[in-house]
Amino acid sequence: MPKKHTDVLIIGAGLAGSLLAWRLLQTGQKIQLIHHPSITSASRVAAGLINPVTGQRLVLQKNIDQLLASAHQLYRQLGEEFNQPFFFKKTMLRTLQSKKDQAAWKKRQRDPRYQSYLSNMEPSQCEGQQTVIQQHQTGYLDTNTLLNSLHRYFQQKQSMHSLVFDSHDLQIHHDHIVWQEIRASQLILCQGWRGMHCNFFSYLPFQPAKGEILTLSTSDILPKHIIHQGKWLLPLNHKAFKLGATYQHQNIDEKPSEAGKQELLKALISMGMAQKNITLKQHQAGIRPNTLDKQPFLGMHPKYPSIGIFNGFGSKGSLLIPWYAQRMAQYLEHQTPLPSHADIQRFSCA
Repeated sequence: MPKKHTDVLIIGAGLAGSLLAWRLLQTGQKIQLIHHPSITSASRVAAGLINPVTGQRLVLQKNIDQLLASAHQLYRQLGEEFNQPFFFKKTMLRTLQSKKDQAAWKKRQRDPRYQSYLSNMEPSQCEGQQTVIQQHQTGYLDTNTLLNSLHRYFQQKQSMHSLVFDSHDLQIHHDHIVWQEIRASQLILCQGWRGMHCNFFSYLPFQPAKGEILTLSTSDILPKHIIHQGKWLLPLNHKAFKLGATYQHQNIDEKPSEAGKQELLKALISMGMAQKNITLKQHQAGIRPNTLDKQPFLGMHPKYPSIGIFNGFGSKGSLLIPWYAQRMAQYLEHQTPLPSHADIQRFSCA
């Protein structure tokens, strides 16, 4: 007979799995969280940027008001719980580099939905001939510090374990599963891009993309804002900053490459940073769990109702996961319907 009885067994302790675990604990659910001892989640590499308007066409994220409110509320709650801040507000300065960018900005200026998120720079603040706009309600989540705090909390509650999950060891029943010494009513897989290789959800259309990020330090004065010129520069404390990110769909792996590093350093020159005063502190690579239709994957397997997935947040996890974790927690506890655009029922498991 299994020694541990729990409501939800979560596989994967990146931002998705960890925030879902937190949401479930707050509703009184019992959880067990499994972290692979030799895998670094993409959440550990990501800069944690929160940016409501993205892409060359300056597209406002759908349901942005709900998403931002949920993210701010959760990160503030976690900051109070652990007595330290995790989310930091920073305005973003974006350079419009092409005619397509300029056309998109001209269109957005006439759209009242964008007034809270985009504005012109004062002419005296702009350098050169390029147009620079301000993006508002932007900032970044210190994902590593947050995950460290959450994981210590789960470990103190004996709810987190460093183990290798193998689905072949899984015993599946209609209303529960058994894995090793754990009996759970529900199993939720939060494995990032590795979810595409999972026996249960390989039918879902993942579109993983590799990204590389540099952490650097400088003796120069850093800008106060996030700088976006195709690539982005995120100023941190103590003369450190992050620079990212590359985007690669082919031949993806989690290894930092010389080509990726040079691509980023080349972008740094266009931002006016003198490379002679810069020291490379860290070069990381991760794989974004993107999806074909740009929407997350939430829900239970059509043939195995005790097995579910919470995945597919791509490069917007810091913004998206708090709100979707709340929806998923409500679904698991009360069977509250999931948002139709994110429910995996939109795909066939034929």
